[in-house]
This record gives sequence, C-alpha cells and structure tokens, in this order.
Amino acid sequence: MKKSSCWPLLLIFLFLTGCGGKTFLVNLTYVPQAPPSLKVGPTSVAIAPFVDERNEKNDVGVRRRLDGSVDRYTTAPSSVAEVVKKAVGRFLRRNGFNVVDIPGWDLKPESLAKIDTDLVVGGRINRLWSRADSVAGRTIITTDLEIIIFLGKPKEGRVLQQGVEIGREISQIVFSSDKIQETLNESLSEIIESAFAKLLSS
Repeated sequence: MKKSSCWPLLLIFLFLTGCGGKTFLVNLTYVPQAPPSLKVGPTSVAIAPFVDERNEKNDVGVRRRLDGSVDRYTTAPSSVAEVVKKAVGRFLRRNGFNVVDIPGWDLKPESLAKIDTDLVVGGRINRLWSRADSVAGRTIITTDLEIIIFLGKPKEGRVLQQGVEIGREISQIVFSSDKIQETLNESLSEIIESAFAKLLSS
C-alpha cells in the first residue's frame, strides 16, 4: 500500500502563513526631539507602571518580505509597558525632575492621598505598532501610536490626562531594520514631549 506524505501540504502551509521570518530586538527608548524646555524647581515625580491595552505585550511590529516570510520586532524580555515607562522617566530626568518608581497607581484622584511626591505619572498604551511591507522596488513602513499620559497632583487632589496619536508612512528603497526602531523612537519621543508640554502648563 502506498504511503501518502503530508510534506507537500506542510510546505504550502508554511509558505502561505509566512513562517521562516527572523526576530529582531528593538531598543524602544526616549530620544530627545527638542532641547529641554520645561522650567521646574526641585520637583519629585513618582512613576507608576504603564498599562498596555494591546494584545501584543512584547511586540512592536512586523515586516512582511517579498517571499511571504514575516519578521517580528520585539522588546522582549522587557514588556512594551516597561520600556515606555523607562522612556518617560528618562524624559523627566532630562528636564530636571527627581524621579522615583512606585509599584502601582490606579490613575484615580481618590488614591493620590497615598502618594507623597509632588507629582505622579501613569499611562495607558492603546496603540504602538510598526508594519513594513516589502513590495517590488521598495518597502513601505507604517507606524501608528496612541498613548494617554496621566499626571496626578496629590496636593491638589486632581488628575490631568493627555492623549497623543501619531501615524506615519515612509518608503525605503533599501530597507534597514534599524528604520523601524528609529521611527518608533521618534514617534514615542514626540508623544512624550507633546503630552508633558500640555500637562505641565495646565
């Protein structure tokens, strides 16, 4: 009796699902887009863990190659929420704030009484993703971010929030994986600077 082989079907499946891609580590961080502009005195700020509302807790993008294979871009082993929090801390320190970490904050005014710093910061990540599609002669990179930053003022018992969205599309003739990291960092940094410029002027 002739034995049937499932290898042809398996190969077709792997081709159609885009297996065989590579995994790239993305150093997601704050990269200054403008000189320090916030004028503050010796102000203490507590930073709480950020909340990542996305399904992909460690991934920040994909690239689909011409052959159908898909590369993955990740911040693992750190979560995206962790690295975004660190990016915010880096921005605040660069602008003269004394930054400390706290284990949690529910983003509500009622819990501010338990915090003994001048300010407290938290945030919610709704979108943070980059997609690169290679087509004949070029690669199109689309970046989409939406982050809401919350600023609590314990002495006043109030919480401010500022959401910022950024979407970009660029094209590269010669694709470089570094471009995904670069565009994500630029967008993240612009969101941080824009959000705090508005929050700290209120």
